[in-house]
Amino acid sequence: MGHERLGILPRRRPWNDIVSHIRIALEGNVSDTESLASHTLKEVSDRFRRFPQDTGVQAAFAYLVALSTSEYPANGGLTDINTKLQDNPSPVRITADLAKWVDSNRASPEYAELACRAAADTIAKWSREKSAQNLLFDSNENAQSIWGNSDGRSFCTIARTFFAKITERYIRYFIERSASAEATSIKARQQLQKVLTNHIDEISQHAFETAKITQSFAAGWFNKYAKDRRPSDTEISGFLSHAFGKLQEELTREDISK
Repeated sequence: MGHERLGILPRRRPWNDIVSHIRIALEGNVSDTESLASHTLKEVSDRFRRFPQDTGVQAAFAYLVALSTSEYPANGGLTDINTKLQDNPSPVRITADLAKWVDSNRASPEYAELACRAAADTIAKWSREKSAQNLLFDSNENAQSIWGNSDGRSFCTIARTFFAKITERYIRYFIERSASAEATSIKARQQLQKVLTNHIDEISQHAFETAKITQSFAAGWFNKYAKDRRPSDTEISGFLSHAFGKLQEELTREDISK
């Protein structure tokens, strides 16, 4: 499935540096940058340990796989989805169907909601990017042309976006929750929301850089298990276990290298 190590991934800005900027912007309401940074990474990593076994998370990712392999017949399991791309559904319609699919397979409401939102973000981003590319060469842009003919190269971008969005949402959630424990006044909490909004681009970029590690094996996995069929639930679960395991390693490495 592709197990090469990328070494130390490049960072536009180290995680501790981002948290330090957030703390300074909070004007002293959060006192310990290292504790806040470390606690956030630990909480995200702990969640990632449980994610691969959750059926809601699996269903959200399987929906993206089904879109990418829509030309092949469903063979049961979590990719047994009629994507109806021949009807040219809008990204909004596709996202609504995604939500129904995840809800019908969810275990943990928290994990299912977060994975569903990450998959919805991925659908929106991929649709925008592919639409822009297609319109340069083909005026007949539609859902089939956006999602059809996917290959390993396309899938590694889709997968990276999915994992980046999950990482971004959890980092924002836990840094807000941790900081809120110290920012106890209404004014301090309002300041926290403003600061996090102002730093969202930094958090998003950090999550995207962290998720790069998933690209080292996503293309290989797709070419092996989804090039001419829809993968099984076991194969999807195996991919998620490997991906979230690599993300855990990356978060742990950054935490201990501060």
